[in-house]
Amino acid sequence: MTRHPTTNQSEAQFVDIDALRIGMFIFLDLGWMQHPFALNSFKITSPDQIDTLRGLGVNRLRWSPEKSDPDPATLVVPEPVPQKVGAGETAAAERQAVLEAVAAEAEQRRQQRARLNTQHESLEVCEKQFSVAARTYRQVLDCVRSQPARAYSEAEQTVGNMVGKLLQQEETAIRLLSENAGEKTSMHVLNVTVISLLLGRTMGLDATALTHLGTGSLLHDIGKLELPEHLRWRSSQFNNAERKIFQEHVAKGITLGQAMHLPVEEMSIIAQHHETADGRGYPRQLPGDKIHPLARIVALVDQYDSLCNPPNPAEAVTPHEALSLIFAQMKKQFDPSVLTNFIRMMGVYPPGSVVELSDGRLGLVVSVNSSRPLKPSVFIHDPRVPRDEALVEDLEHLPDVCIRRSIKPIQLPKAAFDYLSPRQRMCYFFERARSANDGEDLA
Repeated sequence: MTRHPTTNQSEAQFVDIDALRIGMFIFLDLGWMQHPFALNSFKITSPDQIDTLRGLGVNRLRWSPEKSDPDPATLVVPEPVPQKVGAGETAAAERQAVLEAVAAEAEQRRQQRARLNTQHESLEVCEKQFSVAARTYRQVLDCVRSQPARAYSEAEQTVGNMVGKLLQQEETAIRLLSENAGEKTSMHVLNVTVISLLLGRTMGLDATALTHLGTGSLLHDIGKLELPEHLRWRSSQFNNAERKIFQEHVAKGITLGQAMHLPVEEMSIIAQHHETADGRGYPRQLPGDKIHPLARIVALVDQYDSLCNPPNPAEAVTPHEALSLIFAQMKKQFDPSVLTNFIRMMGVYPPGSVVELSDGRLGLVVSVNSSRPLKPSVFIHDPRVPRDEALVEDLEHLPDVCIRRSIKPIQLPKAAFDYLSPRQRMCYFFERARSANDGEDLA
């Protein structure tokens, strides 16, 4: 009996790519993004399929002799059997149903590829915008002492661009960036700037106020430039002398702000972003009603990001824990209206939170629509889908799925931890969110 051509007798389940023929049932051990076929296993029905398979760059494929048509050289053609009336029509209908099912699956795969590409492109845009802002901030640091007017101009222009983009979007989401997007000298400042702008918009600030808020946020820690390198990052390990030196960054920032001729709104942010509503802040222990409204926003956001991104990553808390800690133990330190709007905007599970869903799956919250924060977008662990092909799922499109609880990254099984890659440091930017009547996913 003639055998189908294979690589050798000991590997009868494989076939050389050059020995493919019509009628073989083959298996593609590739991700669905790596080939154009609707299914990963199918029977070859045309020469065009063989040409496409040979163009995939593989040397051999798995195949099933049992599911394949016999080799034409071994076929014994039987006498035709008369068919019952209507049997031909039934067979044709069955073939048509199979073709329609294959076409539907192919369309579903095409839509998945399009959604995945859109999501990747949106993340790349956010990370490029973050990178541009970070580069500008470093330029501000480089010239603030020698060219203060230029430093202020660059800071204001960067924030103006961000405010313009923010106000152009009907709805906005705060997006978690990838681990390598941020770096220490600019990440905290840009996180505070981005979240403060989103919070200011949530509170109804106009373009002028948002520009003051954003520029003051970008410059709020400018005084740290005058501190010794090892004292620029607040630490629970400081002794009294080191803590006092660290707190001097406020006064030094005021001096640099005066040289830049900053408006009073932005000077107030630099001077008061460590003041607290209970009068226990520094440097002047101002009570809440004496703190500038814009500084109250930055004070809260600065505290939140410091909890999520401390100098020592081992001391970091999750975004969900940071929100809970502020509300449960620190709420007297912040303006009640600012705190209420902040929690409403960030949701119970802010971006970066590792969560367990109601169906038992594990995920990483990567984006929250500031208008509808209770249904965030989640990157879900699915061992059946390669990580680089997994979609971010908008929970608004999964009405039967909700978040059951937040968990610590250390509680994840290793496979889920490697798949989700929880961030050691949180880094944020904003993007257009899906509107209520928009059928597209938040990318």
